Amino acid sequence: MRISRYGGQQFQSGGGGASERSAKFRKKFKAGEVIQGILLKWEQPKLGWVQIDDLLLLANVMTSPMIGDVLTFVVQQLYPDIILKEVGPDDFNSMGEYINPTDVTRTFVRCRSAFQSRGRDLLELLSEGGGLDASGRLNRMLDLFRAEPEIGALFFETLKAAADLNSILKASRLYYMPWLIPSGLNHEIVLKIKEPTNREGSFYELLFAVDLPPAVPVRLRMMYRKPQCGFKLLADDRNLGTLLGVNFKHAFSEFLGVERIPQQCAGGFLAELLSG
Repeated sequence: MRISRYGGQQFQSGGGGASERSAKFRKKFKAGEVIQGILLKWEQPKLGWVQIDDLLLLANVMTSPMIGDVLTFVVQQLYPDIILKEVGPDDFNSMGEYINPTDVTRTFVRCRSAFQSRGRDLLELLSEGGGLDASGRLNRMLDLFRAEPEIGALFFETLKAAADLNSILKASRLYYMPWLIPSGLNHEIVLKIKEPTNREGSFYELLFAVDLPPAVPVRLRMMYRKPQCGFKLLADDRNLGTLLGVNFKHAFSEFLGVERIPQQCAGGFLAELLSG
């Protein structure tokens, strides 16, 4: 039996009684279900007896509850071991639904990939729109969805995955706006907000990731704290970095220079989103 807030430690119950309890648990609950139990007593530090309905389980508890406290778990898997993850209020959205950030992030990446693959021709039409600003490209994309409703459905599934993730994030937001650069792939916009801890105002950091054709990653890191604002271009392609860097330097006084893409951002900014 394994119950862990971070899924990193394991406790194996032994004996026939444990096998019987496991069988009853598997019959009563299903993977993904949210359940509650009462901590009855400690067997040793971080290892306590938890009453879940009529089942008494020896659980690895990584938090520090008091005897009699109600603990909440999500059933992560039933086979080959029963694994429960301890969850808290921050793991639920405003509707009381449990959201697993890792699972929802995978869903976002999967839906985005499917939309990019199925909607390649549509995005190419959008790229050839000539003269349209970002708002015009968005409206044009929505119009194109009327003729390709299945592609539109994939786009909105991607937006839903982003919304689900945002519903449990406190100081970060994920946005998906492929119409900004229709020829690009793997768009991500991450907004991180740090509330003021002194007289200074809130600090905003906007991270924009896109892969330009054929497969050239480009990242922008924008920072703002009133009244100051600045941004950096992150690019590993030297020619692209030089070309864009020169244009940015002449067009924007807020431009702070060109840097290589850090290894942790090579695949985008989703890791920073979850850590934030």
